[in-house]
Amino acid sequence: MAIHSLRAIVENGHQASLISERFDIAKLEDFLGCQGVLDKVDRLSFPVFNPLVRKGLLLYQQLYYFQRETRRILRDRRDFDLILSTQDVGYVPTTNIRTLQYCYFPDYFAHVHEGQASFWWNLYYSPARAYYHERVRRVNHFLSVSDYTGRFIRQVWGRDSTTLYPPCPVEQYKSFGEDKENLVITIGRIVPEKRMHDFLEIASGSPSFRFVIIGTIDDKNPQYYNSLRKRASPNVSFILSPLRATKDVMRRAKVYVHCARNEQFGIAIVEAMAAGCIPVVHDSGGPPEIVSNDVGFRWKNTDVAIYQIARIFAHERLRVELSRRASDRATQFSSDTFESKILETLEESVG
Repeated sequence: MAIHSLRAIVENGHQASLISERFDIAKLEDFLGCQGVLDKVDRLSFPVFNPLVRKGLLLYQQLYYFQRETRRILRDRRDFDLILSTQDVGYVPTTNIRTLQYCYFPDYFAHVHEGQASFWWNLYYSPARAYYHERVRRVNHFLSVSDYTGRFIRQVWGRDSTTLYPPCPVEQYKSFGEDKENLVITIGRIVPEKRMHDFLEIASGSPSFRFVIIGTIDDKNPQYYNSLRKRASPNVSFILSPLRATKDVMRRAKVYVHCARNEQFGIAIVEAMAAGCIPVVHDSGGPPEIVSNDVGFRWKNTDVAIYQIARIFAHERLRVELSRRASDRATQFSSDTFESKILETLEESVG
């Protein structure tokens, strides 16, 4: 999101600076397919965060470090008209410069509210939650990744926001509409919150079709991946790959299933739609804003998802039509669309 914002700014004749930790420019531009963008940007970088204490108070060390480094840079550069913050709101700097915050999810300590944390974790996060709410008051305007996120911003922080869907590289997938196979895929980190176990349940109820999980294993919880492998039915395979190294499988798949609950948006859904996959997504969070009734299916229990997939494979004419509509719908979330809208928003804020 930050890189696409920078590209929109500099390609329309404005000056832009990027305040960040040091990183490998070539590697990032190659990953995002935006070579040369950062050559036109004034890079104001600082050393990568290195905690003094590895265990305990990590969040507070990081917040302090980023605030200190950002404050140092802004002290020397007082000529900015606007700050666009794309990290979470805890990193909003202390400044009089007008600030826009792009928000993925406002309540970063939700597990505390849900009663899943111990007394000590509640105690640990209490100052952070108070600090985040103080930072909210320093933001002039919020941008949210979906209407769903916008409702949470209103509920948690009492602030209005403007929905600006994140940029998706749909142009990379637009030629993938032909040569489809009876293949169902899902893409994402292999972690419990992505509910890959629901994907296995859907696959078990659809033995006539092939299912593939594409993703990366969480180093902190390899047990979840191991449990999936043990439970998987014979029609399920796994591809352990970086999430963007999936184009060949996506090109061949007819259906994309998304099982996560209350996802804020779902970029993988849009990419799959751009590749001509029909989306079959859990009916919660931000995905219903992407998957309207004329481009795919939504479900709240796996039996419904099983039925929807069987219907797609049983009616080729319907599949072809939905595939075309899904691909067309995906263009509404393109990088060009985002860049046009973010530029308009920034110019209005300055002007």
